[in-house]
Amino acid sequence: MLHSREAASQSLVDRSIVLAAFAAIASFVMHISVAGNYGYQRDELYFISCARHLAWGYVDQPPLIAVIAKISLALFGDSLYAIRLLPAIAAAATVVVTGRMARRFGGGLVAQALAMIGVALAPFFLAVGNLLTMNAFEPLLWLGAAYLFVKADESDRIALWTTLGVVSGLGLVNKYSMFFFLGSCVVAIAFTPSRRSFARPGFALAIAIAAAIVAPTLVWQAQHGWPQLVVLHDAAAAKNVVVGPFAFYAQQILMMNPLAAPMWIAGLVALVRAPQTRAFRWYGIAYVILSGLYLVLGAKVYYLAPIYPVLFAAGAATIETQLARVRFATVAYPALLLVFGFAIAPEAYPLLPLPTFLRYEHVLDFRSIKMEKHPVGRVPQHFADMLGWNTLVASLARANDALSPSERREAVILTHDYGQASAIDFLGPKLGLPRAISGHNNYFLYGTREASGRVVLAVGYDESTLGREFATVERVGLFRDDYVLPDFNNLVIYKCTHPREPIAAWWPQMRRYI
Repeated sequence: MLHSREAASQSLVDRSIVLAAFAAIASFVMHISVAGNYGYQRDELYFISCARHLAWGYVDQPPLIAVIAKISLALFGDSLYAIRLLPAIAAAATVVVTGRMARRFGGGLVAQALAMIGVALAPFFLAVGNLLTMNAFEPLLWLGAAYLFVKADESDRIALWTTLGVVSGLGLVNKYSMFFFLGSCVVAIAFTPSRRSFARPGFALAIAIAAAIVAPTLVWQAQHGWPQLVVLHDAAAAKNVVVGPFAFYAQQILMMNPLAAPMWIAGLVALVRAPQTRAFRWYGIAYVILSGLYLVLGAKVYYLAPIYPVLFAAGAATIETQLARVRFATVAYPALLLVFGFAIAPEAYPLLPLPTFLRYEHVLDFRSIKMEKHPVGRVPQHFADMLGWNTLVASLARANDALSPSERREAVILTHDYGQASAIDFLGPKLGLPRAISGHNNYFLYGTREASGRVVLAVGYDESTLGREFATVERVGLFRDDYVLPDFNNLVIYKCTHPREPIAAWWPQMRRYI
């Protein structure tokens, strides 16, 4: 009898590993197979630009994403598939670790499958899993830090505390929101028996390692006048959509797939109350603290998203037993999650060709759910940010080709935002375009890039603004694309000559941190 139980246990472990491997492959394929659709996303182009200007810090983000972009470019090239390979791997790893967490909470194969399906098909994780952005790596770093703390708390091994410090430090140099997550966790831990770790040398070591990793970028921020705080302040005042409590939590449900809400809500309750999740009790409290903090600060709704994988894992383990009591429920609920997840997937990531997606929007249209105060376009903003770049560069190339040879030798392109500037720097050389300059975020610090300022092609500015700095402002082109947001569409291209003063004199006025 004992041997049969051991065999069954070993069989379960083997099936669990097979299930995790299948989920990893499926998640990876799901993301990498659509990586070539639509185009480069605005922030991806920007991070590629940052990768070509490596520094300890940037105006609007820590340096890790630029390092990741640099590695991707060096190892895999600059195609869409190449730059989105590591994000797809991170997405698959997040799915697998969530499933393993469900197993740690006592869940069987059904619970592990539910947790992995929930995370894999949640609209937020679909949206970020195939883009080279900080958000692609943030959930895995949060999940890793939480898991490592519990393991270190249980065993008090220096190796685990050291690894926790490294992962936490990487999270901090990936995105500054890690400060809010770690701070909420520390406060939450203080309310649970896990606070015993505060007195352990390993805990202090983990803090010291994380602080050492993030210190250079904080020094950089201090040396440059804390531009990240300026960006956050100006974005909150002029760009971001701020919602009330009801809309905030309603959109959490939408981001995580409405049919998955019973799972992660059950997980939140279990983390706070259930005996089998006692070691993670602080995590449930941290969710309450962090979500309340973000609500008070008026943060973007998706800032809370990386915290959910642990909730999915705990909830899946909790409801597995309940599903077993109802005939066919253990099959029906995962099937419903799969069907509904794939049904809403085209709204989250570029699953469909654009003409097909436009027809799909007649059935499901989520364009009214916005994070920023831009007018609605033909497609949601996260898709619009992938479109129009080739059209923009081609429009500018026509204007540049119309210049005289002497003008082309001196020309520079002035853009209103970093997306336009990054697209020109990345796509423009093949069409003979000159370098781009912009006052937006880190492009401001790149300065005038040795431009004389005597011939400027400007896009995204009105004629009166340019007329204050140039005696001659001539309309020479128009950028128009059916799919970009209205705020970034129908942009006149101006040729500016005969500057009223040297470009260095008016460049400080171009700074725009937002």
